[in-house]
Amino acid sequence: MLTNILINNLVTIQQLNLDFYAGTTVMTGETGAGKSILIDAIELALGGRATTDVIRAGSEKVDISLCFDISKLPEARAWLKSYDLESDSSDCIIRRTINRDGRSRSFINGMPTTLQPLRELAELLINIHGQHEHQSLLKSDTQRILLDRFAGHLNLVDQVHAASDEWQTLTHEISELRTLTEERNSRSEFLKFQLHELEALNLTPDEFNALDLEHKQLANAGELLQNIKHALDCLVETEGHNALNSLTHAAQALETVQRVNPKIPQWVESIKSAIIFVSDTEDELRRYLDNVDLDPERLQWLDERIGTLFDMARKHKIAPQELYDLQQRLTKELSELENSDERLAELVKKQQALEKKYHEVATQLSASRKKSAKKLSGEITKVIKELAMPHGEFHLHFEPENSSRLSPHGLEKIYFQIKTNTGHTPQLLSKIASGGELSRISLAIHMATAGEHTIPTLIFDEVDVGIGGGTAEIVGRLLRGLGESHQVLCITHSPQVAAQGHQHLRVEKLSQENSTITQIQQLAKTDKVSEIARMLGGVEITKKTLEHAKEMVENVV
Repeated sequence: MLTNILINNLVTIQQLNLDFYAGTTVMTGETGAGKSILIDAIELALGGRATTDVIRAGSEKVDISLCFDISKLPEARAWLKSYDLESDSSDCIIRRTINRDGRSRSFINGMPTTLQPLRELAELLINIHGQHEHQSLLKSDTQRILLDRFAGHLNLVDQVHAASDEWQTLTHEISELRTLTEERNSRSEFLKFQLHELEALNLTPDEFNALDLEHKQLANAGELLQNIKHALDCLVETEGHNALNSLTHAAQALETVQRVNPKIPQWVESIKSAIIFVSDTEDELRRYLDNVDLDPERLQWLDERIGTLFDMARKHKIAPQELYDLQQRLTKELSELENSDERLAELVKKQQALEKKYHEVATQLSASRKKSAKKLSGEITKVIKELAMPHGEFHLHFEPENSSRLSPHGLEKIYFQIKTNTGHTPQLLSKIASGGELSRISLAIHMATAGEHTIPTLIFDEVDVGIGGGTAEIVGRLLRGLGESHQVLCITHSPQVAAQGHQHLRVEKLSQENSTITQIQQLAKTDKVSEIARMLGGVEITKKTLEHAKEMVENVV
């Protein structure tokens, strides 16, 4: 759960260090006090879209840190481990800075990260239900995902999706192969012609490089032999003045005086080693001279062969070294063309098996969805009736997927339907005109599905808009009950909801000289009564209003 937030220089917040606790925390304040700024800060820290407008006037950057206790979140711990971001403690610290020049940086447990991994982690830690989020509930995709999460059959969902993806890939491959088969005859003739020319060359791997090296040696053989003979003259052949004789005389001269200085034997040994090296080199040079072949016919053949390879390479617009690999590729392509009928039959057979597998898994998914839909409908209907819609009924409508392609989402489209009055037929949720009704239905859906969430922290940003009186008190009770299993943060304008909070935060906007500052304060019980009285009363808070507020707080069960 979220345990702390530290904010520096965010719009009207100069500095804020705030602790959070388990249960339901309500946040209230005057209209325009900026109650949602805390939610904005959390969203920014977790990878939300950022602009320089969020930086407090006169400051160079925004700095936001969130601390989460993940001791009871195995999925989050596993995610951190997979990215080598785990820490030694049970805390996970997320930090984001946004600079005046537009650059932003994000950190997880002190390590730099990009926004995409940050958003992945955020989905395991927190879920924000905004006052306008119910609009997303009008989308069929969102409705299907909600049902699947409620049903807990995400393994079946993944299997259907994977089978559909594999089928799509296979279908594309079959289509390409059929097109290729139609062009096979003309392509085959062309490949055979090209291969006939290449095969006539009797190419071998790395042949060109070997020919090129041999050609360079033969073309420069005269100069090579001349210099090798000169080297032998210098080493051993020149009478009286060659390297070997000089080294031998040097060694003999030193040997006659080696008794005079203890270092001289070392010098003698070094010279004798040099004599050995010179002798070995002489042997190698003589062997090379004995075996060298000055073959002008071979040189002419090499010229012709290399020229032929260059001509063929220019024809195919490649380097001569690539001719052998080209021949191998063309041979493979021709073989695939000649065996395309067999390959096509094999792929079609595989496609049919995949379709069978898809329908088996998709049928299981449909059965699970319909079973869970009945349970979910009942739970949402129960909450709707409590929210001042006594005749409300919630239904899930299944419409067969008519596409010829195997849908990655299964055999049906799923739509939420609602009936608000007796005698009316259920209508699509998207047809509900009343914003208040839609808001209550949205809240009911969240309440009914919240128990299935493994996400520990749920934030409700004024989802009780348009709700008042006894209905608002019911909403407050529902949110308080939800706080028994989740950490709930709720921004509310309703005193009935605020009275139900385990903790209460008050947001205030203060003017100081030429600046505006937002402060968020944790309220004790007495202050909480005063705040609820303010929410209940008008311009002047009376004794009666305070007594009413105190009664509301004390009557919370």
